[in-house]
Amino acid sequence: MGSASPRSHGLLFSLLLLLSFVVHQRPVRGSDELRALMELKVSLDPENRLLTSWTREGEPCRGDFEGVACDESGKVANISLQGRGLSGSIAPAVAELEGLTGLYLHFNKISGVIPREIGNLSRLSDLYLNVNNLSGSIPEEMSSGGNHCCRSKN
Repeated sequence: MGSASPRSHGLLFSLLLLLSFVVHQRPVRGSDELRALMELKVSLDPENRLLTSWTREGEPCRGDFEGVACDESGKVANISLQGRGLSGSIAPAVAELEGLTGLYLHFNKISGVIPREIGNLSRLSDLYLNVNNLSGSIPEEMSSGGNHCCRSKN
């Protein structure tokens, strides 16, 4: 009985190593969205007490992130965090979630200026920021196209 040559061991090792990189690699779009969500978490929950399910190891589109829903293509479509006691601010990174159609942050204690970058979210049709402590105005881009925006009682 012959044993495997060192060359075949090296080839097998290289193949396994390559396969492990392919299996564990996240798509670029997913990692960009994860980074944006993590920036949003830090800004909305600066004490890291409320959005504990949002972790770098989590998969937003597999239900790991409480309050986050994705569309059929695997892009973040809705963030529903109304009435959670959030007390930070809204990070401009939210605008990097290009597939976002709904952002529900009403009935919190969010403060600061509404980021103008929200106006770049061309698919955003529902924006609820009312009953917070926000300042500034909803970007003009949001007031057209049948968008539902609400910012009263800030």
